[in-house]
Amino acid sequence: MILLLSACLSEPELTEVKPVVQNSAEPKRGEKPSPQRGAPPIRQHSVQHKGQHNAQHNAQHKGQPPSFGAKKQQKGLHLEPNFSWIGEATDSPRSIVLISLDTVRADHLSIYGGAAQVPLLEQVASKGVQFSQAISHFPETALSHWSMMSSMLPEVHGNVPGNGGSIYKGPTLAEIASEHNYATAAVIGGVTMTDQSSGFSRGFSSYDDQFVFTQEDMSRDGLEVSNKAAAWISKHQEAQKEADKPQPYFLFAHYFDAHFPYTPSEEYRKAYATSYRGSLDGSDAQLRPYRDGQKSPTKEEVAHIAALYDAEIAELDAKLKPLLDVIDKDTIVVVTSDHGESFEHDYYFNHRAGLWDGIVHVPLVISAPQLPQGKEITAQVGLIDLLPTVLELAGLRQDSRFTGKSLLPLIHEAEGSKGRSWVYSITDPWMPDPQLAVRTEHQKWISKEEKELVYNLDTDPEEVTPSADIPSELKGAPASYKKLIQASAKDQASGKKRTIDKEECARLEALGYTTCQ
Repeated sequence: MILLLSACLSEPELTEVKPVVQNSAEPKRGEKPSPQRGAPPIRQHSVQHKGQHNAQHNAQHKGQPPSFGAKKQQKGLHLEPNFSWIGEATDSPRSIVLISLDTVRADHLSIYGGAAQVPLLEQVASKGVQFSQAISHFPETALSHWSMMSSMLPEVHGNVPGNGGSIYKGPTLAEIASEHNYATAAVIGGVTMTDQSSGFSRGFSSYDDQFVFTQEDMSRDGLEVSNKAAAWISKHQEAQKEADKPQPYFLFAHYFDAHFPYTPSEEYRKAYATSYRGSLDGSDAQLRPYRDGQKSPTKEEVAHIAALYDAEIAELDAKLKPLLDVIDKDTIVVVTSDHGESFEHDYYFNHRAGLWDGIVHVPLVISAPQLPQGKEITAQVGLIDLLPTVLELAGLRQDSRFTGKSLLPLIHEAEGSKGRSWVYSITDPWMPDPQLAVRTEHQKWISKEEKELVYNLDTDPEEVTPSADIPSELKGAPASYKKLIQASAKDQASGKKRTIDKEECARLEALGYTTCQ
């Protein structure tokens, strides 16, 4: 049974969070600042189409009510999973907490040398393993989460927004945990991960995705996410106190605070303010022309908006405290992101139509009792490797169809272990102008319909100077990718496009994800 339980999770009083001030001086790339300072949906990716369709949207929905989320939503697409087990489960499985910081790029975090101070995340990293080259496979929320939770490439799941869920019949982490008698719960912070939009409640006995939001900011406050998640864990822990064999749990906490618009609290905004004195702020009303490619910001404006983004990330880190405080030392903790955000490449304040590292390079930190503390893994990994790793740490069976692999041999420096030679990332393959990227530790090829972009990541880590010469060792990558997708066809159901109602369409259009025609 799938329950939407926002009313069933108790809400402790909200905890006040204080900013950690960034350095007044710009940190050098790679340097860590001191933490003590300071209805088919159509997604238009090309610049010429984006402005046109968003203009249509603005005209169509002018005067629309400012808030949503009060009425009960439809359920998403839910297939019954099948399993292809390999391995054996332990008699003493560990609990799992997976924290997803939506739209957080790695290089803006202090643990990766960025300006956004994240002392709580630094504490998690100090007790576990930090991956410095973790790569996302998709630059949008729902499909990226389906990929990381299933260890399958995004395209295998089909057009999730169009179908209302995944067409892949294999299991997710929540479904595998449920099969091993885990209690499972999720607290959702953004509209694109509601069950209606993503069908992501599969395997969760509690999926709290009902909250009130406005068209200007379609997120649930991160402090509320933390408090609800902490309350669920505390209630579960209390219920297990007298049990001879306590039931393990899997808790997924999704935070949307860093996603556009960039509207940190005044306290954090001041702490991260630049010398900018203009009128541009982080709201949709002001940034939409830049996001749609109709206007180009100045360097000073980009730095100002990036500082607002950093302030949101720092504030989000502080909001994690109620959740982190209730997690015991025997629980596996994962912190990652689905994708980053672009402030470069003439593609500003957006993510869905780009595959540069600012968008696909994400944080990944894993803490568990059996892992070394404070270790950094520099080898390249993909988010499809997350699920096999977590299952091995928890002592659960794996599914034979996983595309990813466990990272434990790499973490423990087993002989012959290495990172992922190639990591594939794609933009939406069902929409105009799809892109495919293949990344090695030293170079990246982004294949577009109109041109090829090849970057030497050793000499050009900012991906500023592309070449059109495709390295011979990468020329076979598109064919290899196609074979991986085709191999999963037998495990896919037929996708059926759903009708998106006006309310949901308005939400997704306002985020820039969809145009409904």
